[in-house]
Amino acid sequence: MKHHRLLLAFLLSTLGLGQPSFAAERRPNVLFIIVDDLTTTLSCYGDRDARTPHMDALAARGVRFERAYTQFALCNPSRASFLTGCYPERTKVFNLEQNFRGALPDIVTMPQLFKNAGYATGRVGKVFHVPDPKSQFDVVSASALAKDNAVLEEAKLARSRESAMSDPPIAKGKGNRSYNQNYAASARPPQDFTDYDIATRAIGALETFRDQAFFLAVGFIRPHTPYVAPQSYFDLIDPRKIAMPPFYRAGGEDTALIPDAALRPNNNVFSFKAPDVPTAREARRAYLASTAWVDSQVGRVLAKLKELRLDGNTIIVLTGDHGYHLGEHGLWAKQTLFENGTRVPLMVVAPGVKPGVSAGLVEQVDIYPTLAELAGFEVPRHIQGVSLQPLLAAPRGQGKPAVFSTMVSTHTRLTGHSIRTDRFRYIEWDDGRAGRQLYDYETDPDELRNLAADPRHADRAARLKEQLTAHLWAVAANGK
Repeated sequence: MKHHRLLLAFLLSTLGLGQPSFAAERRPNVLFIIVDDLTTTLSCYGDRDARTPHMDALAARGVRFERAYTQFALCNPSRASFLTGCYPERTKVFNLEQNFRGALPDIVTMPQLFKNAGYATGRVGKVFHVPDPKSQFDVVSASALAKDNAVLEEAKLARSRESAMSDPPIAKGKGNRSYNQNYAASARPPQDFTDYDIATRAIGALETFRDQAFFLAVGFIRPHTPYVAPQSYFDLIDPRKIAMPPFYRAGGEDTALIPDAALRPNNNVFSFKAPDVPTAREARRAYLASTAWVDSQVGRVLAKLKELRLDGNTIIVLTGDHGYHLGEHGLWAKQTLFENGTRVPLMVVAPGVKPGVSAGLVEQVDIYPTLAELAGFEVPRHIQGVSLQPLLAAPRGQGKPAVFSTMVSTHTRLTGHSIRTDRFRYIEWDDGRAGRQLYDYETDPDELRNLAADPRHADRAARLKEQLTAHLWAVAANGK
């Protein structure tokens, strides 16, 4: 077939009819990497405890967005948002079970856009949280997510046999056990872990797609709980040197002025008992170790891309699906509207894009239109984000005036909305009836002082509320 196309091109050229259009073959490839529950605990984001050389090297090749934010700090709503280019108020996805097709039956998702343009498409690992029947992929490769749960159980039992059990099992009936601490180092080799399998399958997909334009989405699982990784990745990090957030420092943190809806009582890491300082350090170490582990698997995929000589013509985007708390405000989880819950890593490498760092405010809803423009497509009209191409061309340029996030409280079930500007964040729960929050990041980067009830900030809170209300109205109006 390739020889036939070359012959056709030659004949058309000699007849003065120009070259045939094989646009999909000449367009750049796309490698979209999503790392589950990955926050900005990366060396390239200034985390002194992180060991992430491969993601750091990727960031150094393109533009790293210093202030990127999720639209919903939970897997399914977040992924539904950035894979459709719409805010949660438009997708109507607010939990782990809803499918955006109920509200958007005919919308073209990011993978569909590329497939419709003639690209080969692939999904490896976790991409959509709830599968989308209309986003058909040429290659679909899922991994057994339960593998790492078995690794955790084995590691816990091994510690018990060694009389080093600091986290005794709790019976859950029918022989099942649970643990307070959802993390452990393992003696198993790398190939026994879920993310090794995902990286291997992604490498196979690259081999399959090497001679055609492709869109490949790869969803890694760690550092999502359980925080498990080979022992060698735990050995990289000395828990005694780990920087702890204010909640675990001397004097602790006063959370009395934070609304009940904002402070979830149920955590992803500690199921039955809150950690003391030494245990909290070990938990942060386990998260950092599992992040270092997944970094190594990202490195394997990037190495294969380079080996196949595809890296020069491939757009690479890497992000987490939302932020994550590692003890801040006493939280060990996602599903909040704080800075830690909503801020995400985001880096973009693309042909012709020079390395740089952007401090402008951006959102994950902007990823879809960015990829569309970089690939030379017209941005679909339904998209509510904006392309990041201006910031890729000039990283020191202005970002958005504000970014927005939504959340449903895990225990009160009330809806909260957040607006984040360069300096301030305003949050209201149940339209303010269940509490409000206002933080000044210039004077209070750790969100230790809720200024919402301070009369000196009443005007600012009112202006931010007005901006937030206008945004929510505009998002709803755009969907009609």
